[in-house]
Amino acid sequence: MSKPKSPANVVVLGGGGAGARIARTLAQQLGGAKVTLIEAREYYLHYPGTLRMLVTAEPKLEDKVLISYDRLFANTTGTVVHGTATSIVRSTDQRGGHVSLDSGEQVPYDALVIASGSVWEGPLAFPRAKAAALEHISEWRENIKNAQGVAIVGGGLVGAEIAGEIRDIYPDKKMALVQRENHLFVSRYPDKYRIDADKRWKQRNISLVFEDEIEEIPSFPASGVMTKKGAVIEADLVIPTRGGRPNTAVVSTLGPGLLSEEGYIKVDPHLQVKGLPGIFAAGDVLDWQEVKQVAKVPGHVSVVVANVKSFIRNKRQTAIYNGTFELIVVTNGANGGVAFIDKLWGLRFGNTFAKMIKSKDLFIGPTNKALGH
Repeated sequence: MSKPKSPANVVVLGGGGAGARIARTLAQQLGGAKVTLIEAREYYLHYPGTLRMLVTAEPKLEDKVLISYDRLFANTTGTVVHGTATSIVRSTDQRGGHVSLDSGEQVPYDALVIASGSVWEGPLAFPRAKAAALEHISEWRENIKNAQGVAIVGGGLVGAEIAGEIRDIYPDKKMALVQRENHLFVSRYPDKYRIDADKRWKQRNISLVFEDEIEEIPSFPASGVMTKKGAVIEADLVIPTRGGRPNTAVVSTLGPGLLSEEGYIKVDPHLQVKGLPGIFAAGDVLDWQEVKQVAKVPGHVSVVVANVKSFIRNKRQTAIYNGTFELIVVTNGANGGVAFIDKLWGLRFGNTFAKMIKSKDLFIGPTNKALGH
């Protein structure tokens, strides 16, 4: 076999939970290769810590939740390029190519990893610039503080967690959580777990409105809101938490048929984009039958790293992703929550376990360490 040109260019598109870890690991393990991380934001956003940060200024979580990329590639040849990808162009020999950015720059690659994450609305729609992100945080804190009543639209993990954070800081504020399904979270989890969660959030005086939705999100302050089914909710602040959408529009520039109807990237068991050797995907963008969450990231990272290394060394890719068991820990403020582990007969846990695993520190310390801080 012929040797790849030296140094090999490995590009990771997206610097979130999966992308940053893949880029850092490849830069550490691929001696001589050039690893480039392309990320639109000026900072790494640690999503599990954002909801508490958006509600309260104490203990100044923005210092640990908006994480600098400056130490990601310490003692390696990796680099971070801030920009938004506008297209991906494969070379005429179909091996390698380049990523075009909104700045006009073209970043060449021999192997490419797409880990572009999700697009969010409302409080989780953080701006690219850090200064603008700090303004965004301040505005949400003020709106939540000044609201007489809050309606949260979407009863998944994000909606439930921000409800718990608000209740910690504002024990008497009117609050309703509107969910399209008949219980909190998604139906992938067993009813016993979801019903237990319903009870725990209700016990904190959070009204749950099931099998309904608010279609139009009014600006703050609103004069009350009405659900699709006609229920009136006393709220002047409406917070959309309806889940993220895969940030995969740029993948369409590679050709048709690469995305599912929902916009997820079609991959083979090696997490290689179907029909495109040398292009891999990881994180929330995968068209894979599993709940999108950070707990899946380690499995994606290990498979993609192994297969990228094999690809640029002209070796057969052998690492296979078989999925993993479902695991979810949902905080209900800083001192509680619920958890489910899809092992044995299905393991359910409450406040003590949730606080020990997540609620107390929201994985902030380990995440900063993983990014070199």
